[in-house]
Amino acid sequence: MNSTKEDTGTKVGSIHQSHLRRRLFATIAVLLVPMFIASAASIFFHQSAAATSRYVLTIGQMIEAVAKLKGHAAQLETSRSYDEAEAQKTFVRALGYYSALRAADPDGDEIMEETDSETRQALNDRTQAAGIDPIGLSRELGLLGNEMPEDLEEIWEEDEDTWEAADADVVSLENSIGTILLAAAEVFADGKKDPATLEAYWAEANTLSSEQLEHVNLVLSRKSQTAGELPIFLSVLVFVIASFAAVFAWFTVARPLVREVLRIQSELQEEAQAARASDMAKTQFLATISHELRTPMNGVIGAAQLLELADLPEEDRELIDILNSCADNQMALIEEILTFGEIEAGALRMKSDPIEVKDFLKNATSFATILAQKKDLSFHLEVPENAPEILGDAKRLRQVVVNLVGNAVKFTDEGSVHVAASVAHTEGSDDAVFSVAVTDTGAGIAREDQAKIFERFVQADSSSSRKAGGTGLGLSIAQGIAQEANGDITLESEVGKGSTFTLTIPTKLNTASSGASQDKRNAA
Repeated sequence: MNSTKEDTGTKVGSIHQSHLRRRLFATIAVLLVPMFIASAASIFFHQSAAATSRYVLTIGQMIEAVAKLKGHAAQLETSRSYDEAEAQKTFVRALGYYSALRAADPDGDEIMEETDSETRQALNDRTQAAGIDPIGLSRELGLLGNEMPEDLEEIWEEDEDTWEAADADVVSLENSIGTILLAAAEVFADGKKDPATLEAYWAEANTLSSEQLEHVNLVLSRKSQTAGELPIFLSVLVFVIASFAAVFAWFTVARPLVREVLRIQSELQEEAQAARASDMAKTQFLATISHELRTPMNGVIGAAQLLELADLPEEDRELIDILNSCADNQMALIEEILTFGEIEAGALRMKSDPIEVKDFLKNATSFATILAQKKDLSFHLEVPENAPEILGDAKRLRQVVVNLVGNAVKFTDEGSVHVAASVAHTEGSDDAVFSVAVTDTGAGIAREDQAKIFERFVQADSSSSRKAGGTGLGLSIAQGIAQEANGDITLESEVGKGSTFTLTIPTKLNTASSGASQDKRNAA
């Protein structure tokens, strides 16, 4: 026998979950990988931009301090308002920025050590004499540990190809500023004010031509602009990547899934409509069959009642009793099916007729007295003597009470069945609550079975249907009637001790009847 191997993969409509997962993972990868790269690049470039900004600021402040030294030197020469203390502070500030840049230089560790260069050694000595900690200051300025940008490095380090000005003998800021600071130290740190010292200072100070300073300013301005534009570029890049990922996710996962969900929803609606139509057809069929069965059964019952009036032998009368009993049971079953059909179709409607509670319960439970005697059970009916008259559907409420009491007697082998009724109401209002509690000493119902016994065609013990009879519709119908009346049936049960079914229905007092009774009492 040939067999085809079925695809065991779980499907959502026509989409396999494995295929959906692959699409989802692909979408996540398309989203996360570029976002991760963009985020990493953003962090790197932000750090780079921050470092660039700090280098640009430090070099600019160093050049500004060196320019101020020229102003102090000019004031010293002309003897115009020269402030020696301020000049010394400016020199220390310029030397500090310079030493911090040297410490952060890629070759800073070598530069700050003693070397063969007399100029560098002299700068180291001047730095120590001024009480400057180049490493600490470089770290404080945020330079140490961050590599100097390449184009700034080109104007900082000694490289004969860096300066293209024709009249430039000094080839780097590191060298030019260093020699200027050494010359300035003679004037502003040592306090030498003689013409020869000043002339030597001016000779070094003028080694930085205006073209060179203009080039330095141009480089610093360009780097500052780049550092400011970089966050905008990165934000645009992240937005573009996120947009692309969103579009990819829509076309590869979301749109196919939405289409499939809509298609499944449409199919489910069609199936639900078909199920409702089938259910209505079934209900209509049950109602039609029940009516068709009730017509001949009425004929059978009528014929049996006529035979009871005839002069028949005792044996024939026993047969007539059996016939009447079977006919009554069959009519009760037909009535159940009709009520069940009305409940299923939502066509059950409750009337509002006057009900005299005590008489109603006596009539509804009279059958149970005989059944209880046959089983040697004790049967008790407890109704308050002054129970008021209420409004309700006597026929439907009778069905519920008969079912609850009948079940109690049917499933109790020894002990008693107790029926207690009450009408609770508030003075000054016609609102009331009608309750009937049916308590038995039967086998009881297990907790796990207590909810499902109200379902259709279900009994707590499957063997009970064979022992006591019944379709399993009784409690379902009783609950449906109670709920249609805005009430409920509750259950309290313990295995081996018995059960209590309580019908509770909101109702109203029959005030017209109460008024008539009061008038009669007044007339008497």
